[in-house]
Amino acid sequence: MKLLKIYLGEKDNHGHKRMYEKIMELAYNEGLKGITVYKGIAGFGEKHHIHKSDFFTLSEDLPIIIEIIDKKEKIINFQKIIANLKFDGIMFTQPIENYEEYKK
Repeated sequence: MKLLKIYLGEKDNHGHKRMYEKIMELAYNEGLKGITVYKGIAGFGEKHHIHKSDFFTLSEDLPIIIEIIDKKEKIINFQKIIANLKFDGIMFTQPIENYEEYKK
């Protein structure tokens, strides 16, 4: 099993859709086990522009983190699909250990 993590901004789009919605739709269509989309409360990227949500600042481009866990082969294939979307973010994988132990 592998974990695919994708970091992007809330404002990142693919056509008329938010990028995280497009990725979620693609994951669903590819039959991946599941996906979780998180909205961060603060963060910054390569340009070091701080995005945060607090009482005094209402950011419209908060960090988005997407996590997908599935079999190694399915994650590798999905990464290739995501890479073609050309978004301004990063993605990486991590091995998942002991997955079967916790399913029991």
